[in-house]
Amino acid sequence: MSRTCPTGLRQSAPSLDSLLNSMGSMLPALALALGSAVLVSGCSCEGTLATTRGTACTTSAECGGGVCIDRRCRAAGGDAGAGGSCSSTPPRPAAELCNSADDDCDGLTDEGVLSECGNCDVTCRATGSGPGTSSPFDPVDHTDGSESSGVGLDPSGALVLDSRRVETAFIWIANTGQGTVSKVDTRTRMEVARYRTGPLAGGDNDPSRSSINSLGDAYIGNRGGRSVTKISVLGADCPDTNGDGVVRTSTGATDVLPWGQDDCVLWNTSVPDGGIIRALAAQDTRGPDGEIITAVWVGGWEGIVWKLDGETGGIIVRTASPSNNYGFALDGSGNLWISGRSDSVLGRIDTRRCVDTASCDVAPCAEDMCIKQRIPIPSGHDPYGITVDSAQRVWMAMYGSDTIGRYDPAAGASRWTFANVGVNCHGIAADAEGWIWAAGYDSGVIRLSADDPSMFAAVPGTGGRGSKGIAVDFDGRIWSINQGSEDATLIEPGPTLMDQMVTTEVVPQLVAPYTYSDMTGQQLRLATDPSGYYRRPYEGCDPSAGQTVWRELRFEGDAPPGTRFRFRVRTAATRAELPMAMWVLLGDSPPLTSPVSIEDALLAAGIGPQPFLEVEVQLEAMRSSATEIITPRLTAMSVTYGCGVF
Repeated sequence: MSRTCPTGLRQSAPSLDSLLNSMGSMLPALALALGSAVLVSGCSCEGTLATTRGTACTTSAECGGGVCIDRRCRAAGGDAGAGGSCSSTPPRPAAELCNSADDDCDGLTDEGVLSECGNCDVTCRATGSGPGTSSPFDPVDHTDGSESSGVGLDPSGALVLDSRRVETAFIWIANTGQGTVSKVDTRTRMEVARYRTGPLAGGDNDPSRSSINSLGDAYIGNRGGRSVTKISVLGADCPDTNGDGVVRTSTGATDVLPWGQDDCVLWNTSVPDGGIIRALAAQDTRGPDGEIITAVWVGGWEGIVWKLDGETGGIIVRTASPSNNYGFALDGSGNLWISGRSDSVLGRIDTRRCVDTASCDVAPCAEDMCIKQRIPIPSGHDPYGITVDSAQRVWMAMYGSDTIGRYDPAAGASRWTFANVGVNCHGIAADAEGWIWAAGYDSGVIRLSADDPSMFAAVPGTGGRGSKGIAVDFDGRIWSINQGSEDATLIEPGPTLMDQMVTTEVVPQLVAPYTYSDMTGQQLRLATDPSGYYRRPYEGCDPSAGQTVWRELRFEGDAPPGTRFRFRVRTAATRAELPMAMWVLLGDSPPLTSPVSIEDALLAAGIGPQPFLEVEVQLEAMRSSATEIITPRLTAMSVTYGCGVF
């Protein structure tokens, strides 16, 4: 039998060389034939190390005197490549090749010859972001071309959740006696705008509740006329809502435009059939494309709850409340907690299951698993203001009993705790440092430890002003809205119970202010799940180099239990067209691990690769009742691609 040696290997039996030397010029044709096709039964087709080094192998027999390591032919004893040997004396270094071997005898492998992608594919290119690269994450100034919401940087430059990145450094104070709301810059303490809150004349709108969404926009509840109005935070950048070609809006306390003429007043919805408006709570959720979906829950005194579309004001839900409504507060699990004043009831609606009128059409019960829950408050306590702290505990000012009450849904049988502070309190708020603040009217502001309610005190210098409402601003300062003196008191807390600095007569031009809901939006951020996103565009191949083929997304980071990353991509012919392109989900990490194929995901979605790619990473803390917010950390993100026709 005979066989032909594969291309690139030479016959190694000594009989062939002897035969050719002895025949000389006598048999050139035979020599030519033998040189091109060996017809000797049992010939060895093994190559030499020079011809096989770096090639794929299964056994060392295929490596021409070398060894097969990690499925590659290499020199025995650490030798370098063809013509080189790192084990000889002296070593004979050779040019470095891409073969997982130390060819130039410097102790490193493949340095300087790997592609941008870190492999031997010379057609592969890579571009990335993160600390230590030429393009660090920049979710603040966006010098990297990024777009982001709710994320920031830790000291190392890693991307982390930071809901404060959407700054809402304003407080919205309802002027009940004027039918307006004041927008006050909490840093300068100046009133930057004042808006009418409804279509009624003068003070007939009677606003008394305000709630702020995560974008900074305000919802105002009017007792007069029983309506809700949405006002944009954007000021001079508000849309031209009346279509006259000019953006007109208030510029200060004395610049109040007639109803219908201020472009920052976005809509007004009438909800007339549930009693006067007594409760509001803004709620923001994430849509399938990572967008913020805004809504507001509205409570009528006579026991009706509505959910309004935040964009249009349209009614999404109308349902019976488990109690009458005096105040609302949302927690991180989507529970809407209700202060049932004069009913001595704490109500709860699970907004993740109450999504439309039909799904909400259930009777309340006493169990935690109910969509609607009715929780009796121990005798003698009547709830007024309400809030939720970062540990998901519900707090109420119990007007008439000189107490502040805490309800802990995770505490088992003993869920209620009461502190007799000796003062009838109205509004109540929780800060991020573990303190509860309550408005004690002429007795001043009460400061109380959230973990130990027996530790409390009245804040010196805050009494005698008719403290009605309490709010925490973007920077952690406490605002007392004073019905009696028609102004505000500002408290800058220190770390201990009696450590604070008090400033009175702030915003002195208020008109009969009567408000004690979430006027700054900080309760929404404090108690609900943190989430955010970071979007980074990447440019592929120049058209002259051929078609761009997006290959892999690579990422590094930490996702502690209860947190995750979600990665999506979209591709377009131009950068300007990226926002119109369809998102393609790559997956959630965990369980997704790096790298992940962009090419396969686009193919499965039926989308062809284009020269521009946008990668979005969503950061989420998926807690249900945890008492601590732990953020995921993204330390690096890159994409690989190739150019040409593939």
